[in-house]
Amino acid sequence: MGFRRRQQVGGCGIALVAACLTGWNWYIVVTRGYFYRRVGLFFPAVFILGIAFALFPGYKEERLARGEDISKLHGWRLITPRWWVILALALAAAAANTVLMASRQP
Repeated sequence: MGFRRRQQVGGCGIALVAACLTGWNWYIVVTRGYFYRRVGLFFPAVFILGIAFALFPGYKEERLARGEDISKLHGWRLITPRWWVILALALAAAAANTVLMASRQP
């Protein structure tokens, strides 16, 4: 199994676990009236990132495929515009999930 295929399978696995934990947190808020704020913030974002890992190559692979020299890029400067959008969507999903869960509390 190649690297990209492992990345896709791993992304699907990450998304599945995150979806299950997000669903569990929703179950708790609906049945018991409270929720775990950290779970509500973290796992929706992880779900989006898992789906992105399954659908798109990583930011480093994306730059290498375009023939870019990444030897002088480190940390945040490696992230491509596509991955910045994905990160923004992940943070928005986390915030929206938490707000919705908080509105379900009595």
